[in-house]
Amino acid sequence: MAENKLNDREILLVEDKRSGRLRAVAGMSEDGKRIKTVDPVMKNEAQFMNVKKGSRELNDFFKAFVAGAKNPSDTAFYRMGTNGLEQGVQILSGLINHQPDSRNVAESRIDPKHYMKPEAPKILFAVDEQGRLKVVTGGDDGNGKLKTADPTKENAGNFLQFDTHGNPLENFFKKFAEQAQHPSHTGFYAVAAGAVEKIAAFFDKIIKIDSADRVLDPYRVTQEGKMQEPAQGKFQPLDLNRLDWNKVDKMGLLGDDLAGALKAMAYGHKSPGLVDVKNEIDGQEITGKARLSLVERPDGSLEIQQHPWQEKPDFGKPFLGVQFTDEDIHNFQQSGNGGRVFYLEATPGGERVPSLVSLDRITNRFEAVPLSDIQIQQTLKGVTLSDDQQQRLKNGEGVLVEDMKKNVKPGEADTGEKITRIVQYNAAKRNFDFLFTPEQKEQHRQERQTKQAAAGEDGQPLKARKVGDVWVRPVQGGVALSPEQFNKVCAGDPVWLEGMQKTPPKVKEGAEQKVEATDKKGQKYDAWVWIDKDKGHVRHTTKHPDQQRAIEAKAAAKQGVGAKPAAGAEAQVAVNNDGKTHEPTKHAQSSGEPLKKGQTQPTAKQIEKQQRQSPAAPRKGKGRSVGQ
Repeated sequence: MAENKLNDREILLVEDKRSGRLRAVAGMSEDGKRIKTVDPVMKNEAQFMNVKKGSRELNDFFKAFVAGAKNPSDTAFYRMGTNGLEQGVQILSGLINHQPDSRNVAESRIDPKHYMKPEAPKILFAVDEQGRLKVVTGGDDGNGKLKTADPTKENAGNFLQFDTHGNPLENFFKKFAEQAQHPSHTGFYAVAAGAVEKIAAFFDKIIKIDSADRVLDPYRVTQEGKMQEPAQGKFQPLDLNRLDWNKVDKMGLLGDDLAGALKAMAYGHKSPGLVDVKNEIDGQEITGKARLSLVERPDGSLEIQQHPWQEKPDFGKPFLGVQFTDEDIHNFQQSGNGGRVFYLEATPGGERVPSLVSLDRITNRFEAVPLSDIQIQQTLKGVTLSDDQQQRLKNGEGVLVEDMKKNVKPGEADTGEKITRIVQYNAAKRNFDFLFTPEQKEQHRQERQTKQAAAGEDGQPLKARKVGDVWVRPVQGGVALSPEQFNKVCAGDPVWLEGMQKTPPKVKEGAEQKVEATDKKGQKYDAWVWIDKDKGHVRHTTKHPDQQRAIEAKAAAKQGVGAKPAAGAEAQVAVNNDGKTHEPTKHAQSSGEPLKKGQTQPTAKQIEKQQRQSPAAPRKGKGRSVGQ
């Protein structure tokens, strides 16, 4: 008996007016106009709607029913336990038909109002002719326009309040439509009266960017005075009217703080940045910084969850029973993700749960998601993932995925552009990261360096500067100097640059800069960049200026000529700069291939190219030497 009572639950029944039979309620139709029902037999148990006070499912069902039914009171609902369900339904049906006023029928009958959470009064936001967000304070002002006021606390006493599931709102719109020949306000939004100040800045921001944004769907009111039916789709925004705004007040959150955070929070994400939050601890008010997110309670209400900020990650402290290795720490620092499965203990000595762990780079705290909660879809941005890729993603690894569809921003044309990224699951975001490959990182680093170097500390582009008689340009050998590097060179200090390639073009009107480059044929080289006041120009040398001067002074003392190329570069400079022939590599020279730094023998590619250009070897001649 005890077991039967434990397994018993109450389900919702409704009387079918056409047949007079009782049917088990399974929900509302998608259009909100029809109750979905099934036969009250245990084989349909999975579809039954449970009767339980505080149930969000039941609350939402009755609200949708009351809003869509012409005469809600004409429909009778009953509750019935699942133990002995079929026999109980037969008995209750007989009583309804023959003794409708009996005590048993009355006790089984349900009043929807008792299961509907009381609605907080709503106010109406309206957008005026200038695109400004206002709150409705009355009907026609005599000129066919709504009476409105700014959404501020000072005007709160004048705001009209409505029950969005009742007739007053519909009557208001009907009356206004009759009086106003040309309504001047467009877009109406029903918002909890206690949320006006907190939510106004958020609404205003979204409406100015895109009034059709789906994040506003839960609040839209039609011209008939009814709440707009939500659009169908996988991702539905949360209704912020379900939030306890009195608790929001106690946290000291301001409308401006929330304006940039509520959209992400409405879609189940954390706020993009940190927000100042007040908390009371042991009777003392403490203000700290945190990211915020929304959590749904069992009764359907929303609550703000805080994710506190700390100065830096604590890699040395065990996280839920796991001590991070050096490799784990390296992964967190590089990508923010652990990159493997961690077996975590929610309580010391408790069950070890396989999970993925990531670092929230904004709060500097670790967050975990059990593997059982992670679902890897088969298709990602138009690309079908292999079984191996799906498994590796679930294991926390980074997986290269090629030719994914690029997201198109609102207002941009879809060009069909494809992207290649390293995809990895991020437990702190509950979503995927799309990371650049090492090659893409290097390309972006160079582009960023070029942009940064083009601007000085004041944000203005760096310009060529004359130091004594020498002009110094902010780009050397095709590589842009950072403001710090540029200032060091101008101050007479040498700077080491990598990846230089060719002599830059001359600057017009006196800003000419002569540069002594190591290689004039386009091969990349690394060198010290420094001002040689004696020679009167900027130089690029593989040796430090002090060493270079010593070498040149010694060579000049011995031979009375210019400097000798740095070790390993003699052949490269002689061939590429001076046009001389180097015997071991002369075949490469005749093919037009430049020599690279340190090269003294032809490469296999250079030999092959020469052979293709010269199908037959020339005969040996007497009396002259080729290439001399």
